[in-house]
Amino acid sequence: MTLLIISGSSRKNGNTETLAKEAASQYNGEVKWIHLREKNIQQIVDERHEEAGFTPVDDDHLELVEQMLQADVLLFATPVYWYGMSGYMKTFIDRWSQAMRDEDLDFKNRIKNKPSYLIICGGNEISIKGIPLVLQFRHTFEFLSMDFKKYFIGEARRPGDILNEPHQLAQAKLLLE
Repeated sequence: MTLLIISGSSRKNGNTETLAKEAASQYNGEVKWIHLREKNIQQIVDERHEEAGFTPVDDDHLELVEQMLQADVLLFATPVYWYGMSGYMKTFIDRWSQAMRDEDLDFKNRIKNKPSYLIICGGNEISIKGIPLVLQFRHTFEFLSMDFKKYFIGEARRPGDILNEPHQLAQAKLLLE
């Protein structure tokens, strides 16, 4: 069983990735990572309603989607930027519209029922202000009939602050149970 962590963090080893590592430490199986900041993913050009569909894009997106579809369990990890997901994560998910139109990929059927988890992290009342982001993921997962298992909201303001939060680190370890 493979867990794929899709990280939308722009900072290597940031608070969000630290929480994801803690969650993954308890996983009984192979753990793989996609760091979206290291990938070339172009913005979507919305051609959903064009008869010919989307124009192919020469970037890393299709390869990443294939990795996601092959994984048994997904963990999305994104810091909260301006009350939403990171731009890296948003661009990656926006392009799912293109993946859904690819008949060879069979995206919607292959993502159906895929167990999915979410970790977000931010500062200043994030347990309240992060809820709209959790709902955005929930609605996305419901649209695709994914199995949204659980989420964890971490609170950390500055780089490395989460390392001084043993209670949050312990809670993150329980996410994938």
